[in-house]
Amino acid sequence: MRHRKRTDKLGKKAPHRKATLSNIIASLIQHERVNTKLRLARSAKRYADKMITLAKKNTLHSRRLAIAFLRPDTDEEKKNIRKLFDVLGPRFAERPGGYTRIIKLECRRGDNAPMAILEYVDAEVTFKERKKSVKADEDFSVDTEVTGDMQTQDEETQPDDAETVVEEKVEDVKVEQTETISEETAENTKSDEKDSKKSGGFFKKIIKGGK
Repeated sequence: MRHRKRTDKLGKKAPHRKATLSNIIASLIQHERVNTKLRLARSAKRYADKMITLAKKNTLHSRRLAIAFLRPDTDEEKKNIRKLFDVLGPRFAERPGGYTRIIKLECRRGDNAPMAILEYVDAEVTFKERKKSVKADEDFSVDTEVTGDMQTQDEETQPDDAETVVEEKVEDVKVEQTETISEETAENTKSDEKDSKKSGGFFKKIIKGGK
């Protein structure tokens, strides 16, 4: 039973959990504000406060503890250590505690995960204004100059032409149908004459044979 054990395992093993928390704290030190899930923000808040207490002490041992937690590899990550001890520590020197805050946001679209903002209390955040895309009307304007007489002439001529074309097509179809019908009737009459001739010769042979 895990009674009185407040550590949230976050559904991860220990190495993965430590790596995620150290990455969140490193990005928090760099940007002073992080958008993440509410569960991660709550578990990372205590470590963010501990980093500030280490920065306020500003001793060799506290620096080594901060480096062991953040594990900086690149030059940018090493700058986070310098910012922590040179900027954030003196900023919160007179503050007894409560260095961070959590602001709840709307749930994330897709998996509906509860989101939140983890930030320092006196965070110096720069917002970038989005440039509004103003599209000029000249790009979409089309120069069309049509006089009223030309438009009326076109409207008057188009229906007449369409009617004449339709009538011609109907007449052609009627002619084709009459030709096909006449051909079919001629073929039928020829076949009937052949059948009658065959049947008449057959009966004549029967009659001759009986005599």
